[in-house]
Amino acid sequence: MPPTFDSQPATTAPPLPDLFGRYQQMIGRALREELEPHKLPLYTTLRYYMGWVDPNGNPDPQPEGKALRPTLCLRACEAVGGDAEAALPAAVSLEYIHNFSLIHDDIQDGDEFRRHRKTVWAIWGEPVGIVSGNAIFALADLAAGKLVERGVAHSISVEVGRTLADRYLRMMEGQYLDIAYEGRKSISVDEYLDMIQRKTGALIECSVYCGALIGAGEDADPDLIEKMSRLGRELGYIFQIRDDVLGVWGGPATGKPVGADIQRRKKALPAVHALDNATGAAAARIAAIYSKEQIAPSDVEDVLSIMEELGTRNYCEELASNHWRKALNVLQSIPLASDAGADLQNLGEFLLVRES
Repeated sequence: MPPTFDSQPATTAPPLPDLFGRYQQMIGRALREELEPHKLPLYTTLRYYMGWVDPNGNPDPQPEGKALRPTLCLRACEAVGGDAEAALPAAVSLEYIHNFSLIHDDIQDGDEFRRHRKTVWAIWGEPVGIVSGNAIFALADLAAGKLVERGVAHSISVEVGRTLADRYLRMMEGQYLDIAYEGRKSISVDEYLDMIQRKTGALIECSVYCGALIGAGEDADPDLIEKMSRLGRELGYIFQIRDDVLGVWGGPATGKPVGADIQRRKKALPAVHALDNATGAAAARIAAIYSKEQIAPSDVEDVLSIMEELGTRNYCEELASNHWRKALNVLQSIPLASDAGADLQNLGEFLLVRES
């Protein structure tokens, strides 16, 4: 019988779930092994971006990131009865694809810092940044091709490769829409949700789907795999909506000032809600602010005040909670191995109320 879970999320941000620590060394080792044969200075930029060396290539280990996507992949694999080691090539590919997107995002957004360090393009220039992103993208493909070496059936390996390609294409579609929306006065919530399902959600969904597919093998129950994919999709919505909340109200824990996304005129969910729901003088004021080339600190304060009056933060958090309830409904319907259900619930609760 599927386990029963409490549908009420935690009211305060929980510590990082133990689930992340369980796979951290395995993921870190596999990521390093994939880069080990490559010695050209180009790969120093990648080792730097991963937090392993300084710009000169000297060891300079930084705090490990959460590695959400590979962690989801490995846990999904084990949750349906598989061996996490078999899914490692897919986990590495997912993390490298994610970092490819970040390296290019940094260039597109003009961000000089990420994870409290200078970005690749800020040190080596935009051309090297573009090539570095392309290189780690190619490494992701090479990593995924090693599934058969781990004993994964050829048919499953092909499907994982196809799914990775499909989902990172959707990720690029989402990035295009995000850029296109910057030039529009307003977008609808439905358009926003479609965009984030592509830009952020596609790869998170892919992580759960591929892990479950590898773990279940050629005799996988299609209904089980489809439900795991739906679970990943809902977690993707939760992750990005929370990211949007932190982009406006997160403050020091995120490494950004309060109102950071307002300062950048980013059409994330808080802006979508405020632009669509403000009326009268407030509507004219917020529209004028988001039409400016440069937003002053006083403008940020005005937008924050309008959002407070509209209940924008509550709206965003309730929308994330709605997706969490959908995720729980799916989770309760899946027969999972051992304590996997509890692990995935803890992960969902963490994503819902994380502070960074």
